[in-house]
Amino acid sequence: MLRNLLFTLLLLLHAFAPSTAQSAAKPQLEWCLDDLPSYHAYPAEGMPYGPTVDFMLELARRAGFELTFSPNTPFARCLRLMEQGEVDLMVRLNTSEQREKVMYMLPYALARPEVLIIRQQQQDITSIAELNRLHLMVVRGYTYNHQTLNVIAGHPHSTVIDSVETGLKMLQMHRADAMVTTEEYALNWFSRIPEYQQQFTLASLTFESREPLYIHVALSKTSVHSHLVPMLQQAIAAMIADGTLDPRLQEQPRLY
Repeated sequence: MLRNLLFTLLLLLHAFAPSTAQSAAKPQLEWCLDDLPSYHAYPAEGMPYGPTVDFMLELARRAGFELTFSPNTPFARCLRLMEQGEVDLMVRLNTSEQREKVMYMLPYALARPEVLIIRQQQQDITSIAELNRLHLMVVRGYTYNHQTLNVIAGHPHSTVIDSVETGLKMLQMHRADAMVTTEEYALNWFSRIPEYQQQFTLASLTFESREPLYIHVALSKTSVHSHLVPMLQQAIAAMIADGTLDPRLQEQPRLY
């Protein structure tokens, strides 16, 4: 009887004990991303690719987790999913007080200043005084640097729009004069739609800060994997130290 009971207990322990492979399994972290061809292109069929994807895969290898990709998801929705803990990671984010409430912000490269998109046939904009005479558009949900926010706050005629795409259409229809966004998003749209290269250009005026600003890897504070912050920080520091970062990810060192 005792022998049978012992045998039964051993069977149960074997059935419920995790296998070596299971116990050694890496945590899976989901990266929420959209289609940004210069950095992380997301084709209609197939997997994302580009220098940011290479960076994130190497980060996963060094930090000891498995990286998975969300479907192609609009940027604003990714932010909401991060806040809800439905996804784990985003990348290439500016930081803000609001974002730091819901995400761990891990800097890895210098950011570029925001730029102004204007129509090709317009007169160039070289000063804030010239800009203040025009109808300016700013993108909802984008975290602008402090210097840009000061310019926007003091602008006499600005409009909040939902996306860069909306702003470009408004410029086409002469319903506004300029849009402030990032250079990468501007060039992304110019490359997507070749006609835009003949219709729009970047003004000479940029918004520079007195202090260096950075782009970040963000980890949701409500992620079940939020305890991995130290490993992510160590991996990023090592990649910066050994020069692993792709030069395309390391923005021009314009300290502003």
